[in-house]
Amino acid sequence: MPVTDYNNIPIALLERPPQERNDWLRADVRARLAELKLCLAASTRGQENITEFLARYERLPESSPVTARSLRGIRDGRSTYLRLQNRLIELTKVYLPLASIDRHELGRLRLDATLRAKAVLISFVAALTLYDNHLAMRSVLEDSRLRRLMFGVGEENLVEDGIIQMLRELNSSDKQNRLRELVNAYQNVSATLAAANDPDIDLLQMAVESNVAYRYARNALLQQQLPSTSRLWKERLMDSLDELGKSTAGTISELFGNGIGLVETRKGKLWNDAAYEEHLKAILQPLDLLLEKTPFRLTDKFIPGHFGHVALWVGTAADLSALDLFSDPLFQQPRFTSCEAQVRGGHSVLEALRTGVQLSTLAEFLNVDDLAVLRPQGLSPAEKHASLIRAFRQVGKQYDFNFEVQTIDEITCSELPYHVYPDVSWQTQEQLGQHTISPDNVASQALASDAPFRLVEFCHDGQVVDSSKALALMTQLLGQEFV
Repeated sequence: MPVTDYNNIPIALLERPPQERNDWLRADVRARLAELKLCLAASTRGQENITEFLARYERLPESSPVTARSLRGIRDGRSTYLRLQNRLIELTKVYLPLASIDRHELGRLRLDATLRAKAVLISFVAALTLYDNHLAMRSVLEDSRLRRLMFGVGEENLVEDGIIQMLRELNSSDKQNRLRELVNAYQNVSATLAAANDPDIDLLQMAVESNVAYRYARNALLQQQLPSTSRLWKERLMDSLDELGKSTAGTISELFGNGIGLVETRKGKLWNDAAYEEHLKAILQPLDLLLEKTPFRLTDKFIPGHFGHVALWVGTAADLSALDLFSDPLFQQPRFTSCEAQVRGGHSVLEALRTGVQLSTLAEFLNVDDLAVLRPQGLSPAEKHASLIRAFRQVGKQYDFNFEVQTIDEITCSELPYHVYPDVSWQTQEQLGQHTISPDNVASQALASDAPFRLVEFCHDGQVVDSSKALALMTQLLGQEFV
């Protein structure tokens, strides 16, 4: 006879007089069932999103990078997956102790048998959904490219990674054995439950029977369907070794860039030009891209193409207040709480520098000879709001000395618009197995008549170019590659 572990039965149930226990459990089951329904809906959406993403991914040529929107989706999906799984774990735990109660104990606790069955079914469905969600992740975890994007690169403590922790938990022998016991117990009573004529039990049984993990577990096939922890560890080790070469190259690039970045033979021709700065402030709009050339800096000599740097004008405090931007929950997070004050202090240029992504003043930025202002076309107020939130999310990130667009935790100047405007079909270049985007790649998005950006201002060699000639001159400077 199984021994009931009263330490794991909800304390609120045991604390009540026997005659009140069913009322309390009934109310608690109602609340837990409502939460489970939300988790099931979220799981279904998540599994559908994975399926749709994999279908798009399989059509993507191997030489093409994963889009910025997909990168964000992968990372956001990882966080959503872990939150959902942890919530399902809590739902799994809450009523499982009631599963081991025999008829004698059930009578002694004065619990209604149908109510107890409903409670245990909630935990059983939550446990099955845990495995169902993990099965949906299998294709992502088994693809080396997606796995690197999922976990990130260069993480020092892989054991702390939530997904690996979750995988280890789900693969543990005691969890597998417990699930098999529940499957066997459910099969023994499924006919009795179906005769209970309870809509909630009917719903829960339907959730069980339609669950992929249940079908595998029922046929003792679940273990072989799950990605094994040991295999994933080996694959992550190979990922780390592969990334070692990239990180070494990145370190060299960082040292090299920081060294030559200090070399400046003179100031830019637009430097300290107060009149032009005021003119520019009058025409700039939120989300305008700023491209510059600084031939007096040694770093400019090593950047292919004409332009050497890209930044983004986030707008003035008045602009952002009109878009109701600072009421967004993002600015309540510690990393972003100072952004509003910085913008109100005149720091409206968002740029990725060697020291990281920061907000600068326009005066600081205008140490340049050439300047092009590109304006996004056709954005609604809601789209502007969303794009600005994506822009501010970059604040504080480290500079990406590997120049790889398929990273999201580190970023270069030209990757900034790549992530802020994920729906643009950005042109990238493959170099040494990495996908890069140059400032000229960004500028090329304003050349065609139906381009997503429009050239609204162009200064060349310190002089404002007439608007009727600006696009032709910029096209000429970019060269035949972008014509």
